[in-house]
Amino acid sequence: MLESLYRIAGILCGIVFNRELGLSDIGDFDGMACAALFKMKYPRGIVVFASPRDIKNSVLIRWTAWEFVGDLPCPGKVKIRADHHETNTPCAEREFYDPSAPAAAVMAIKALGLTGNLKAEKIVSCAVETDTANIISEEARILNAATKGARYSEKVKLAELLAEKGTEAVKDEFVMKLASRYFDVERRTEQLAERIPISDQVIVVFEKNVGISYRYLSILLNRRGANFTLILVPRGLFGVRAYFGARPNSPYNSAFLARALGGGGHQYAAGAYVRAFPRRQALLKILGLVKSELRLKKLNYLFVNKDGELEDRSL
Repeated sequence: MLESLYRIAGILCGIVFNRELGLSDIGDFDGMACAALFKMKYPRGIVVFASPRDIKNSVLIRWTAWEFVGDLPCPGKVKIRADHHETNTPCAEREFYDPSAPAAAVMAIKALGLTGNLKAEKIVSCAVETDTANIISEEARILNAATKGARYSEKVKLAELLAEKGTEAVKDEFVMKLASRYFDVERRTEQLAERIPISDQVIVVFEKNVGISYRYLSILLNRRGANFTLILVPRGLFGVRAYFGARPNSPYNSAFLARALGGGGHQYAAGAYVRAFPRRQALLKILGLVKSELRLKKLNYLFVNKDGELEDRSL
């Protein structure tokens, strides 16, 4: 609810004061990098963060005229859009779209005419590291954690800091405070990942949201040898969030499965949100689709109950 209010306030401020509006993905550092690049190009501009589901559900977002959209589906009225998701259909006046790009920020730096700007190039480099799950620099590690640890208003401030200082922002006390929040989540996610047995297909169903990083859990399981991962987590009153993952060079396509559920993403990382009443129907819809598409006679999955205990189940 609070996120929606911040989003509405940002949009109205841009309209009333005739300032450029930039829309960027709220979920990861690639979206944050796109937001920072927008602020570098348009210092007076207003950054608005949203998820793909927000775009789908918000009439205001689809009604608003955007100067720039980064790392998100096209909401409708857009001058410039930079993206690399194969499931997102282009629609902007000027599209910088390449599904083979390692990060949306790679397209954003071209779209915003910042190629050759050293500060911008370093931000893009970190975005590539985080979006390909190949974090090797300390700057990328801290900025990824800070983005995931930040609340909405803090994300806006982080984008402004990045636009001003570039990757040197990692030295700022505010950024380190944000990162420290996520490092604890990261640690708990790693502890759980070590308890999960690895096979070709690893499907994990959570009875409740335990506050870990489910995308990171998917990455860890893929790194340990699972070719296909699916993490299902209850969200909202009647919803289930699905995190799909696949190892590079595996025969699995995460985006195909997510798209079938109304979501999207890449071949190796995708997501969807499914609602039904009761919630179990949403869960069965997702598991049933996966069972059918993977042509399984029996779908085995790991159930994590509210006490954190693991149970083997099948469908």
